[in-house]
Amino acid sequence: MKLKKLSALLAAGLLCLTAVTGCSQTPAAPEKEATPTPSSDVTTMRVATWNIDSKAHPDIKEMSNIIHERGIEIMGFQEIDILNTRNDYDMAQDFVNDNYPYVHFAKGRDFADGYFGVGTTSSLEFQEISSVPIESTGSKATKTLERVVVEKEGKQIAFYVTHTSWENNDLRRRQFTEIIERLAADPIPYKILVADFNADQSLYEYDIFKDNYNVSNGKDGVWFDSFNGTDDSMKVMTVDNIITTKNINITHVETYHSDMADHDLMFADIELLDEAAPMIEHDRALGQDVTATSTADDSHPYNMVDCDEKTVWQSGEGEQEVILTLDRPYNAKKLGIQWGEKAPENFSVETSVNGTDYVAVASGTKDTAEIALNGEVKYVKLVLDAVEGGSQIATLSFYGDWITPTAGSDASLLVNGDMESEEGWTLTNATEEGNAEFALTYEEAEAGNKAAKITKTGADAGDASLEQTVEVQPNERYQLSFMHKTDTLHSGNFCYEINQMDAEGNTISTHLAKLTDNLNMSADFRKFDYNVITAANAASVKIALHVVGEGEGSLWLDDVTFKEVVPTECVYVKADKTALKVGETATLSADVLPKTANDIHMNWVSLDESIATVDENGKVTANAAGKVLVGLLSDSDLLAESYVLITVE
Repeated sequence: MKLKKLSALLAAGLLCLTAVTGCSQTPAAPEKEATPTPSSDVTTMRVATWNIDSKAHPDIKEMSNIIHERGIEIMGFQEIDILNTRNDYDMAQDFVNDNYPYVHFAKGRDFADGYFGVGTTSSLEFQEISSVPIESTGSKATKTLERVVVEKEGKQIAFYVTHTSWENNDLRRRQFTEIIERLAADPIPYKILVADFNADQSLYEYDIFKDNYNVSNGKDGVWFDSFNGTDDSMKVMTVDNIITTKNINITHVETYHSDMADHDLMFADIELLDEAAPMIEHDRALGQDVTATSTADDSHPYNMVDCDEKTVWQSGEGEQEVILTLDRPYNAKKLGIQWGEKAPENFSVETSVNGTDYVAVASGTKDTAEIALNGEVKYVKLVLDAVEGGSQIATLSFYGDWITPTAGSDASLLVNGDMESEEGWTLTNATEEGNAEFALTYEEAEAGNKAAKITKTGADAGDASLEQTVEVQPNERYQLSFMHKTDTLHSGNFCYEINQMDAEGNTISTHLAKLTDNLNMSADFRKFDYNVITAANAASVKIALHVVGEGEGSLWLDDVTFKEVVPTECVYVKADKTALKVGETATLSADVLPKTANDIHMNWVSLDESIATVDENGKVTANAAGKVLVGLLSDSDLLAESYVLITVE
């Protein structure tokens, strides 16, 4: 088993920062002018996104040459490996050179005894850095949203990078909505979001951004198939995009193909306009799921929520039910309906939180364009009278405020999570053949406390899990947390499963979390956290902690909890002074959103204590000349971080 000593680097997500902090190199100018002449005397930039496909073992230094040749100033990359068994080196560090001295890696998850995530490479110095996980329930890989702040010609730009999930539209809609909320909270006026969005089912998926953002892929109706691989499950290949606030003008979009990755490099030329970004009330229906009891053959229910008023949804014959399913509960304000040429004489509106129990709230006629709503809503149902030839709806809009979650009891739902007795848990052996055998014991782990120990004997492949089922509430956020260690097992020998079930005991496939190879196994206890949101029809959750695969050894588990939490969305660290002389001090402060967040514990840290130290109250003391990032870092594998750059003279 290969172990990595990370304490000196603080966390996986900081591996690249230590290499670039304090770097004074000036990026070399491109060999040739690559950026078009701006349309006016404004600040211009060329920005990019690239899923570099780590499984293909790409040549990172050649990729860096490619982006430099195209005059790209800052790029977000996805699918980066750090010191794991697939790519046993620091891939993000390979982006560091004279042209791009500033690089940050944001860990999405532990993977293959190392790390995997997204990152940013830049010719512009990072003034702030943060990364916070995004909701990933039902994903095969946890996701994060990285943010760096750079400055050009006196203008600050918040540059975001992420990689949203491919598994299902429901999850992706939740992630898009969460990202929009985070961008809206950001005080920086210019915001850019680049990503492999995995929006592979419909061009409509990006419509959720269009109220308040400009979209590069799809601009003026021009779409780029940025995925160049093959996948029969994909309906469109327009999965990569560059999205900006509307005070940024996108003047040019282009892709570059290489054989090093299954995605093409995408880059855009932008202008930073001297104006505030207009923000209008967001239509929450955009890009959301909408179904109808009957639809004409040449139509689709998505036509109601696609930002296109000219393309209408055409129903089939007879009375119709249309159901809008929102990504999460909202405090509803109003429902807007723009009818096509054929509208029902009468219709009614019902709302629901769970998708089963509906309450009638209003009725209207073909002249009704708006319905007032109030209260908590996740489902909206329209019941339409029959119309000869079928009904038509051009646009269906929903307006409301995202409900800030609040946690109930912070008590764990699990019995004997501290493993001090033998209650609550069941060892289930799913091994079908071979010599693999499993045993469960409760043994002293440290300081007189017991831990559960699953021991596998026999080198053949097997699968045994420590399981417990608990009742849960729908549409709530929970966290699974546990301590773990091993002797000879490796990351691929562990799988954690959070199986949500409805009242009949059926698995809710869109919310099933079953992840293997997602821990860094160690001979010392490590803490692991994973956040989930329960489905609208969830009634119970089965927690299963598996020992799988080949080989022999033991897994110890302790302090296992499953409880309600409020996930952290944003962390902004500020300093009252960012320029210090040796011996001077500064004070750090933090704004954590939402204010009710309680899922992680963060500590004040310095990434280079030889330059500056930070005490437990956020007081910075300058020790030597240089540049250093100081801020907050979470204390578990659920990585959250936020730093500000301090210069010491």
